[in-house]
Amino acid sequence: MKVKLAYRLLFAFTLALLLHGRTYAVNVEVIPGEVIPGDVFLLNVQADKSGSAAAEFRGGKISLYPAEEGQLIALIPVDINTPPGKYNIDIIRGKQRTSVSINVTSHEFKTIKLTLPEGKVTLSPANQRRAVKEAELLKQIWPQKTARRWSGRFTKPTDTKTSTAFGVKRIMNEKKTSVHRGMDFRGKTGTPVRAINAGTVLLTDNLFYGGNTLIVDHGMGLYSVYMHLSEFNVSKGKKVSKGQVVGFVGSSGRVTGPHLHMSVKLNGLSVNPGSLFKLDMDE
Repeated sequence: MKVKLAYRLLFAFTLALLLHGRTYAVNVEVIPGEVIPGDVFLLNVQADKSGSAAAEFRGGKISLYPAEEGQLIALIPVDINTPPGKYNIDIIRGKQRTSVSINVTSHEFKTIKLTLPEGKVTLSPANQRRAVKEAELLKQIWPQKTARRWSGRFTKPTDTKTSTAFGVKRIMNEKKTSVHRGMDFRGKTGTPVRAINAGTVLLTDNLFYGGNTLIVDHGMGLYSVYMHLSEFNVSKGKKVSKGQVVGFVGSSGRVTGPHLHMSVKLNGLSVNPGSLFKLDMDE
């Protein structure tokens, strides 16, 4: 994978590791070098082909996956509740450890107030039970990590404009607050929805909140979720390519009108899809 210099912050260092009498040179890239809470960044570790490495970020272990020869990569999520500051990413090779850093800047997410029909805010006991059951089922999906399926840049699911951004705080009827953990794309019913990258369809089901919901597993703990579809264009278990039409915009589930709600899960965290689209990576 090649990354354009204009969009990356390069941390280059050479480690003299006397392992089995050999010296290893390692270069590390953190792309980009500055993010806001909720963003995704790319860790690119380049070593000779016999090298191996592990990484840690904010106390959690980061799985590295092979890319080109002698290259290991990871997509790393920054939790939306992360305080601003400079954070280390530790690279571990055997008993050797070194650190590079990423800067998380402060960001004030927009707050909007909504007035909705009471039935859209307060759930009946039966609907509450259904919603909780479905949420528990989805929680079992996100920790799973499979081999890398995606390649190159991630693309938007539609050509339409965004109506609600990631991280927006919504106060509904002055009594219920939620944080928007995805992106809403405008669209008339039937507007094609495309996979943001290659992967395997993990779920096509009708859920209480999401309506007709499709989940694509891109590997490396990365999942894209497409909600409120009018219909699916693929089935569970099918491999999809980047840009392939996987469904169509609709108004199924808990919505007031047709649109696409798309979210991204990475290592179990909801992250800003917009930051994923901005990662400038060549094929």
